Amino acid sequence: MSIENRRQLQNTRVKLESLEQLFDRERQDLTGDAYIRELTLRSLKKRINQFTEEIARFETRVSSTLDA
Repeated sequence: MSIENRRQLQNTRVKLESLEQLFDRERQDLTGDAYIRELTLRSLKKRINQFTEEIARFETRVSSTLDA
């Protein structure tokens, strides 16, 4: 995945916020299978990290083109 423009950046930020909220809810929910919860949290964290990295890459690219 690669963010190409500001619209995609905004959409990614919205998705990231939703994932972070879901992660917090899942982390606090102690019902159900602990192993499944752990796998779910790992998966959510991986996706959160991916979105965060993509946002940082886009912002770095935009910043470097403005400084040039």
